[in-house]
Amino acid sequence: MSPRRRRAAVVGLVVAYALLAAACRPLTGPALVAVLAVGAPLCWLGVRHRPRRAAPVGAWSAAVWLGLLALGVAFELGLWLGPDDLAHPTLSTLADPVLSTYPGRVLGYGLWAGSGVWLVSR
Repeated sequence: MSPRRRRAAVVGLVVAYALLAAACRPLTGPALVAVLAVGAPLCWLGVRHRPRRAAPVGAWSAAVWLGLLALGVAFELGLWLGPDDLAHPTLSTLADPVLSTYPGRVLGYGLWAGSGVWLVSR
């Protein structure tokens, strides 16, 4: 199979998955199964897959990215543990209006599965 046809097939599968998974009501058992049915195999493939040889990451770059990650986690954790109001919304509160609709969930599932496939294929 040519790379172009393989890419088209993967995109088609991701779109079909997103259309089916978005039919599940959020925060239910079927939605959890829909996430795990694709997420677990992608994680397994990602862990098993050897990445291409890349240049080593410098200590400064790693420190910057880890610092940004720690800052983001601390911010979200502070908002999660604090009051949940409109003046200080969490990311999930901001995403809820979009993800509460079927087209928004299709977009969310598609971006999630597509980014997972992209990460595994690198």
